[in-house]
Amino acid sequence: MRFRPAPLRAAALLAALFVAVRVVYRVLFHGADGDGAVLLALPLWRLPAPFAYVQVLGPVTVDGLWDAIVSALPIAGTILAFGLLNAVLDLPRLIARSARSGPLQGLARAVSIAWATLPSLADSARAARFARRLRGERGGVRLLAPVLEHTLERATALAAALELRGYAGRGLDGDCARPVVVRDAAAGFGGDDVVRVDALDLSAGTLTVLTGATGSGKSTLLRALSGLHSHVDGGFLAGSVSVVGHDREATPPRDLARRVGVVLQHPRQAFATQRVADEIGLAFELRGVAPTIVAARVRVVAERVGVTALLDRELRGLSAGEATLVAIAAAIVEEPILLLVDEPLADLDVAARARIVALLAALAHEAGMCVLVAEHRAGEFAGVADTWLRMGGGRVVVGRGEAAAAYRLQDRPAPGAPKTAADADSERSLLQTVRPPALSARGITVRHGERVAVADASLELAASEVVALQGPNGAGKSSLLVALATGAHRAVTALVPDDTDALFVRDTVAAECRREDRRYGLPAGTTSGRLAEFLGLDPRGAAFGARLRRHPRDLSAGERRCLAIALQTAGGSRVLLVDEPTRGLDPRAVDLVGAALRSLAARGTAVLFATHDAAFAARADRRLTMDAGMLAPATAPATATTRARAEIRTCEVEPAPTDTHERRSPREAPPAHRASRDARTHVRWRGPALVAASLVAAAAFLWPLVA
Repeated sequence: MRFRPAPLRAAALLAALFVAVRVVYRVLFHGADGDGAVLLALPLWRLPAPFAYVQVLGPVTVDGLWDAIVSALPIAGTILAFGLLNAVLDLPRLIARSARSGPLQGLARAVSIAWATLPSLADSARAARFARRLRGERGGVRLLAPVLEHTLERATALAAALELRGYAGRGLDGDCARPVVVRDAAAGFGGDDVVRVDALDLSAGTLTVLTGATGSGKSTLLRALSGLHSHVDGGFLAGSVSVVGHDREATPPRDLARRVGVVLQHPRQAFATQRVADEIGLAFELRGVAPTIVAARVRVVAERVGVTALLDRELRGLSAGEATLVAIAAAIVEEPILLLVDEPLADLDVAARARIVALLAALAHEAGMCVLVAEHRAGEFAGVADTWLRMGGGRVVVGRGEAAAAYRLQDRPAPGAPKTAADADSERSLLQTVRPPALSARGITVRHGERVAVADASLELAASEVVALQGPNGAGKSSLLVALATGAHRAVTALVPDDTDALFVRDTVAAECRREDRRYGLPAGTTSGRLAEFLGLDPRGAAFGARLRRHPRDLSAGERRCLAIALQTAGGSRVLLVDEPTRGLDPRAVDLVGAALRSLAARGTAVLFATHDAAFAARADRRLTMDAGMLAPATAPATATTRARAEIRTCEVEPAPTDTHERRSPREAPPAHRASRDARTHVRWRGPALVAASLVAAAAFLWPLVA
C-alpha cells in the first residue's frame, strides 16, 4: 500500500469549494439569517409574482452563516473520505483482483477498462486542441470525432493488453518444443484474406525477423499468433495454427498469457497501471501471487532488462526507449515460451535501438525463448537474427541467413543525396547566396515546469533548404519544432507532427482538401492537386479519385504523411517543420515522403525535419544536432539581414496520450483501426450516426467520472 497525496489534495480542494458554494448560495437566497449578531446588513428583496416566494439576500448573521457551513459538512466529508480512500488504495488493482473469479468477472473487466481509459479523454482533448491550433480550425462538435477516436483506440489497446496479461484466464501449460507450427493458414476479415501462410515452424532459442512493406500484414500475422486477431479484433483464422502446443483459434489469449508474451506496436497505449513496477508485475497481480514474490520477481526481470532505476517512476514520464524496455519486461515477467514484438525500434535513437536488439537477442539465445520481431529496420538485426521472414503479396516467405545484408538497403541514402560533408557545405553556400532567409530565430527557450526542454536555441533556414535535426530521445527536438510553430514565428511556419492522424477531422480526403482550398481562397482542386503530385498520380485518374473518396485513415502510412504535408502547406508557409517524417515507413514510403519534401523545397519552402533515421537525414542539405535541450551552433546564411528574437518561457509541447515527448505514431493502424483498415471497411461518421455514436461513447467512458 502506497499513500498518494494528490487525490487527497484534490478532494480537499473540492470539499472546500463545495462549502464555499453552499455558503454563497445561502447568502444569496436569504438562508444566512438568524438570531445572532448581524455580520452583513444586506437588503432583503422578494421577487415578483409568480416567484414571490423567492427571497434574495437579506441580513447575514453569525449563527446563520454557521448553519450554512454545517449543512455543507456531510457532503464535504464524503468527498474527503473518497479522496482519502483513493489516496490509500489502488482502485484499479482492487478491481483487477475482483476479476479473478466469481460472477462479477465480466463487470470488473469493463470497469477496469473504463477506469483506465478515463484519463485518455483529457489526453485526447489536448491532442485535438493542439491539432486544431496547427490547422487553424475553430472549436466545435467536429473536433469531438478525433477525441472519441483516440479514446476508443486507448480502450481497445487496453482491452487487448489485459487479455494478453491473462485477465481472468485459466493459465494453461505450453509445449516448449513447438512454439509456432502453422500449416495452410489464412487470416483476414469478412471474406478477404490479409495474410496467408503455407508452412511456418519456429523453434525455441531463435530470433526471427519479419519484414515487409507498410500495410503488408506483419501486424496481422503477429496478432493472429497472439490470438488477438480472432478473439479480440473480430477477424477470422483458418487452417492449422498451433502456438506453444495449443490450437490458436480455440484458445483465447488470456489462457496462454503465461506462455506467450506480446509487445504491441504502441506500448504506452497498452499500459494499464501508473508505475513501472506495477506494470511489470501486473500479470502476477492478476493471478493473486503474494506481494513479496511479485516484488522479487519484478526486480529480477528489471535487472535483466536494465530498468531497475525506473521501477519507482511514473509510466507517463518515460522516454520512448524506456517505455519499450518496460513493455518487454512486462511481457517476459512469467518467462514465456514465445515472445512476439511489433515494431520495437520505430521511435528510438541509435543507442536505444542497439540496446533493444541486444536484449531481444539475449532473450532468444541465452534465455531460450522463441522471439519473433516485426520490424522495418531489419538491418539492425543483421548480426543476431537466425531466421528471416518477408511479407509479400499477402504471403509469408521464408528467407535465408545471407538475406540480412540485403535488408540493409532499407537504410541507404536516396540517389542524389550529398555524398560528403564538403559537398553539403558547397550546396548550402550556393543556396545561401541565391536564396533569401526563410527563418531566423534566436534565444528559443522552452520550459515544462522546472525542466528546460530547449535552452537558448538559435537557428537560421534559407529558402529551398532541407535541414535535418537529429539527437537522442528526449533531446528536445519536438519541443523546438512546436516552439517555432506556435511562438513568434507561427505566421511563417507550418508543423506536421508525428501524430499525423490528429490533423484529420473530416471523413474523406476530398473534404480535407476542399476545406484548405476554401480557407486560403485557392482555386478548387489546388490542395488535392498538390497531394496527387506528392503521390505521383494523375489528379484526374481513377486511382487518385479512389483515394479522394477514402477516409484519411484508410490511406497507407506514407500517403497519410503526404496528405498532412499537403494540408499544412496549403497556406504557402515559408517554412515546413516535420516531426519524424519516416517513422514506421517502409523504404518505398520513405522515398515517397522524401520526394514530397524535395518538391516543396524546389518551390522555395525551407524544410526542417526531426528524425532518428540517419539514412533519411543524409538526404538533407545539412544537419543540426541537439542533445539535452542544447542545439549545436550552425553557420548563419550569408544573406541574413534580420533576426527575430523568440524567448518562450512556457510552451505546451504537442500533447500526447502518455507524455510530452512521445505520441502515437501513424504507421500501421492502431488496434482500434487495424481491422477496419485491413478490410477497408472504415466506419464513415455521417449525420445522425455521428451524434448517436458520440453519445454512446461518451456514456461508456464518462460514467466513472460521474460516479
